[in-house]
Amino acid sequence: MFAVIKTGGKQYRVAAGDTITVEKLAGEPGQIIAFEQVLMLVNGATTEIGVPAVAGATVAGELVEQTRGAKVIAFKKRRRKNSRRKRGHRQDLTVVKITEILTGGAKPTLQARTNRPAAGPREHGVEADEAAPDAAKAEKTSKPKIKKVEDRSHGEAEPQAPAQADPHNRAGIATNSATALEAAKAKGIDTETFQPLEQPIGKPDDLKLISGVGPAIEKKLNAAGVWHYWQVKAFSDEDIAKVEQQAGAKGRAHRDDWRGQAADLMAGKEPRPKS
Repeated sequence: MFAVIKTGGKQYRVAAGDTITVEKLAGEPGQIIAFEQVLMLVNGATTEIGVPAVAGATVAGELVEQTRGAKVIAFKKRRRKNSRRKRGHRQDLTVVKITEILTGGAKPTLQARTNRPAAGPREHGVEADEAAPDAAKAEKTSKPKIKKVEDRSHGEAEPQAPAQADPHNRAGIATNSATALEAAKAKGIDTETFQPLEQPIGKPDDLKLISGVGPAIEKKLNAAGVWHYWQVKAFSDEDIAKVEQQAGAKGRAHRDDWRGQAADLMAGKEPRPKS
């Protein structure tokens, strides 16, 4: 005897003892699955064809495992568009072992395994057996959780969170800039107006902390005689136009407010985010 059943939009030819892999069905291993959409039933020389299903016929099976199919790669490419998309997919599947083919409205005789957890009504019209809850689990959940609290009644001070470190060392930046400014004044340089320098006075300031200035532009600024924040702060509009042309950064000084940023760094403020 064999039957043709329908599940998951597909048809399967099954007989007692067969193991089939179908589209995912809800359930746990050991549960009994009933397939009531029996399209055809063949018993020896007798053939019954359903309209659409055979009346009173049911195919029962035991759920063996929940698994997944082989990976399928979906690759899409649009030529001359530099566009590629690659996605993988694994279909959820259920392995079922056919136990019996029933006719005349009979119910499955095989019961579900006793070690499975109690559940609500199953898929495909088979009701779940009523089972008592697991005693060990109930005992575990009934015990209240005890939260340990440390005794701080003896005057012990609570640990304080460590102070956040200054990633840019703002104090060191301001000190270095002030030292260079005082050294320039000591040499008689008018620091209120821009004066290009062939070499830095002491340690040069890190111009890369100014938003809009990267390593390449910093080298070009150094070549133009700009080494310190006080020089950038003293830029006039004419100086900006000349320096931007030499550094190849037209419009950046006004857009990113280099003069204001240099003043903030000299005052020990946090560098502005890079634009």
